[in-house]
Amino acid sequence: MSPSPPTSLPSTPPAMAPTQLLPPLGIATLSLGSCEHHALEDKIRAAAAAGFSSVELFDLDWEHYRDAYARSNGYALPCEEGDAASRAAAHELAKVCRDEGVEISCYQPLRNFEGWLDPEQEEKARKHAKGILDVMPILGTDLVLCCSNAAPATETTGSLEKAAADLGRLADLAATYTPPIRVMYEALSFATHRSQWQQAWEVVEYANRPNLGLCLDSFNALARDWADPYSPSGRRSDDVDAQLERSMNELVQRVPGEKIFLYQVADAAFMSPPMTPPTDPSVPRLRPWSRSHRLFPLERSLGAYLPVDRFSDAVIATGYSGPWSLEVFNDSLNDEGKLVPQQHAERGMKGLHLAATQAYERAHLKNYSGITGLHFSGVHRWDPSAPFS
Repeated sequence: MSPSPPTSLPSTPPAMAPTQLLPPLGIATLSLGSCEHHALEDKIRAAAAAGFSSVELFDLDWEHYRDAYARSNGYALPCEEGDAASRAAAHELAKVCRDEGVEISCYQPLRNFEGWLDPEQEEKARKHAKGILDVMPILGTDLVLCCSNAAPATETTGSLEKAAADLGRLADLAATYTPPIRVMYEALSFATHRSQWQQAWEVVEYANRPNLGLCLDSFNALARDWADPYSPSGRRSDDVDAQLERSMNELVQRVPGEKIFLYQVADAAFMSPPMTPPTDPSVPRLRPWSRSHRLFPLERSLGAYLPVDRFSDAVIATGYSGPWSLEVFNDSLNDEGKLVPQQHAERGMKGLHLAATQAYERAHLKNYSGITGLHFSGVHRWDPSAPFS
């Protein structure tokens, strides 16, 4: 008999209030379909129709849109970030978003940016980053996500000083734009040197820039420190709940809410039978699970089992009051059907609505507008009659 998916940490939220106010809810464009099969404009329309107020602009979606725009409008290929074609495409995409009433919450991700040993690789990363910064004001967003470097350890350094210097330099450049751009650093669960939120926070603290903060991702944090898709139990060890409690308490004590620039939410499937670890040494251990088996929050009928509720409770307890945004990779996104964006947008909204509602209920925040320190640029009302499965 296959083992049952382990349950997340226990909690008993009070009855849901029909007039519950929630923070702005967003979704990454990558979570609405594959760029090979689904147009970015269709994804944005699906997000708007489902009630999302923002989208995270995924790099592959942007590049596919940019290049298609360039081909259709007589620009030379290949494009480079910041060139005439990318700027013109950014203006057009911004118009699409305005027409649909959806904001771009951030550009993501800047991959493999910090810690390079080779000066040529370092310069290439910096040039690419500057090109992205150049188009961001046109896109209408002031936030960029830099995830921790996943390049081989032979090509990069884990030096705290080097990472902080690289991120500090990027933040200083970003601050010169109008409006000033904020940079957030995220610990990727399969990164080479920094795979835990504590390690990313260490860099942010050391760099000490006002426009440099954290991106917290429930999947990346829990996949690294709580879950194990290669274990029959789905957990790293028997005492992971106690370890998670210590980590969440540390998060609340160490990280001010205002230094969290975005909270990304995702669950993942319990693997029964367990997955087989990759044998290719160039493939990070957690990447196959991360890329193929994430789920929207609380999709327990599909095997979701991570303690996202406990992570969300800690994020709220830091004082964070910004947007919640879905970042879900899954093989289902590669389906070629035209309804994929709509279906995933609707699934995502149901899961995120419920997860956020329950989290704020547990925090006993019944009157958000009267709570000191909380400010929402937009709200959504949860309809308790809406179906969820």
